[in-house]
Amino acid sequence: MPTQPTDKMATELLRLQEELAAKNVERDAHKTKTHKASHRLNFLEAVMETVPVGVVMADAEGKIIYGNSHVKKMVRHPVLHSGNADAYGEWVSFHEDGRRVESHEYPLARVIRDNEAHSQIDVNYQRGDGTQFWMRIIGEPVMDVDGKRIGATVALIDIDEERRLREAQNILIAELNHRVKNAFSVVKSIVSQSLRKMSIQRGVRETIDQRLNAYATAHSKLVGTSWDRAAVGAVAADVLEPIGNGRIILSGPEVEVPSRQALSFSMAFYELATNAMKYGALSVPEGRVHLTWEQTSNADGLFLELHWVETGGPAAEKPSETGFGSFITGRALEAETGGKIEPVFGPGGYEWHLEMPQQTEGRADE
Repeated sequence: MPTQPTDKMATELLRLQEELAAKNVERDAHKTKTHKASHRLNFLEAVMETVPVGVVMADAEGKIIYGNSHVKKMVRHPVLHSGNADAYGEWVSFHEDGRRVESHEYPLARVIRDNEAHSQIDVNYQRGDGTQFWMRIIGEPVMDVDGKRIGATVALIDIDEERRLREAQNILIAELNHRVKNAFSVVKSIVSQSLRKMSIQRGVRETIDQRLNAYATAHSKLVGTSWDRAAVGAVAADVLEPIGNGRIILSGPEVEVPSRQALSFSMAFYELATNAMKYGALSVPEGRVHLTWEQTSNADGLFLELHWVETGGPAAEKPSETGFGSFITGRALEAETGGKIEPVFGPGGYEWHLEMPQQTEGRADE
């Protein structure tokens, strides 16, 4: 007859059953976790396929482990799974000067090898079909929950159209600048001939020519750089350095003003400098001019202050009558800037002070 199981055997059998059940629970939990992780990965890949830029990911050693389909569409060849940061040179691209971009220059390498928090570069990329296009590469590190770098990712953005538009804009600006210069030349010629026929003194004609030149130079500077704003220091330097020959000292923070105000400043600076050359501090060798500017604030908002102070020259006397220069440095500039101008005529030399409300960038087109 079969032997009846003992209590010990029954106990061991129960333990094995419980252990098996626990392993089944653990297995099911692992399967559930794996399924969720797989679902998240699939979801992430699906998201990467919807973004309108190329996305490339690399692990901590720099091996490229992923690239979305937009990468293939942009570069017209399969994603290159470079083994490390030293192998990125197989992605063929060039700098603006024609030099080939080296492995260590790519943002992926700079983030992984050099531990940069952000890296960006514009390259002229050579596609798989031999054509080229401009591409912006932006790299960022990838961190785990503990803040440790576990890799890096880059976004690849097609900026070919942006570059073409910029080049077209530069051509238009150059053409506009050329036409403006021609227009000023025509105006100068008309004015000069008209004044000559009216028997106006040569000195007066030269003064008008110089004023037109100053305005044309300022306008050319604005057209050639920023269309809506200009730095006060740059405007002052362009006008004053050729006149002052090192005797006009400029000092102030980086402050920009709308282009209309910058043109008014350029004319005012010219009038102040030529007046100093004729009658003020710059009429004697030891004379100097200090032009300073600063930003101040009060309950009414942000203000810009400019101070023109002449020293080492003759005493300044208030003129019996005002001319064009006084109008430019006074009422005309006040009307353009909404500010208040205070001229000072004293024994130490002429001073000119302007306080004006500082416009924000959002109002630069006003």
